[in-house]
Amino acid sequence: MRTVIIGNGPGGVELANQLSGEHEVTIIERENVPHYSKPMLSRYIAGFVEKEKLFPYSLDWYENKGIVLNLGIKAKVIDRARKRLITSDDEIPYDVLIIATGARPREPTFEGKEFVQTLRTLQDAERIKEQIEKYGDALILGGGFIGLELAGNLAKAGHRVRLVHRGSNLLGLDEELTRVIIEKLECDGVEFYLNANALKADENGVFTDRGYVEGEVKVCALGVIPNNEIAVKSGIHTGRGILIDDHFRTSAENVYAIGDCAEYNGIIGGTAKAAMEHARVLANNLRGKEDRYDFEFCSTVFKFGDFPIALIGKTKGKGEWLDEKTRVFLEGEKVVGVVVIGDVRKAMMLERKIKAEVRINEL
Repeated sequence: MRTVIIGNGPGGVELANQLSGEHEVTIIERENVPHYSKPMLSRYIAGFVEKEKLFPYSLDWYENKGIVLNLGIKAKVIDRARKRLITSDDEIPYDVLIIATGARPREPTFEGKEFVQTLRTLQDAERIKEQIEKYGDALILGGGFIGLELAGNLAKAGHRVRLVHRGSNLLGLDEELTRVIIEKLECDGVEFYLNANALKADENGVFTDRGYVEGEVKVCALGVIPNNEIAVKSGIHTGRGILIDDHFRTSAENVYAIGDCAEYNGIIGGTAKAAMEHARVLANNLRGKEDRYDFEFCSTVFKFGDFPIALIGKTKGKGEWLDEKTRVFLEGEKVVGVVVIGDVRKAMMLERKIKAEVRINEL
């Protein structure tokens, strides 16, 4: 079966790996480098990993797997009637086509946005790294995962870091968990400016509605936008992302979508882990093996400098402490979510229990 994958991110490369040897797999990637770890970019910027460590798979790996990797090629439109992908270089026939185009950073809209950068690609990381090494400080706009990871790693590396966040809580968590994160990162040197909206940027900092915050290297981390352009151009149904059913099928026959570009019932995965899990489930479906992905259940682990934190299941609303490192979230007596601080192994164990729908007295 001729399987064409648009995108060489975590979902695309995992799907190719799963199907290699069974399908004729071709990957189309607009960047000029093989797959690299985007979650590790902040560590690379901070100087904790060398550039070559970002690349888990060599070009030989693709060749040995029988995966045809086309780099520096843009997928332009899908000719659904002829079952061909039109690229900037050629036309590629397919039996099955998977869109795994990921997402792009949400860019600032205020005056002076030319002084602010975003972080998504290796090229972005190299530019930010060079400037950080030159100026020594960083001003980060946004208190999401990307912003907190970058802040934590840069502070750990000894840089002065200021973080501007428009809300009072971080990651959608409650006040107590937010305070735990802030106190830990403040100990590492991160300076927080909460409930502050950026209004304008200049060369030396950002004007907010709570005052001026200095910072020559400014990075915007205000979320992402799914890359659904090829679906729109090809007449495939979209919302925020590319609309899919519970088998990752789009509105076009034999065309699927996984990862950050895909939207199921208003849900967009948003993490590398989710994209890889999408890929494994879809690979089983394409083999004819029934498998399902639980779009409602979220599970991810992040590390802000030396501070790992796991968010599992539903973590909105008010939680309660199970112990000093574990905060649980309940619906009645049933545990529906947990936040674990500093103990990834425990988080994995609790994830299995939550999926088994245990009650609070069974933890």
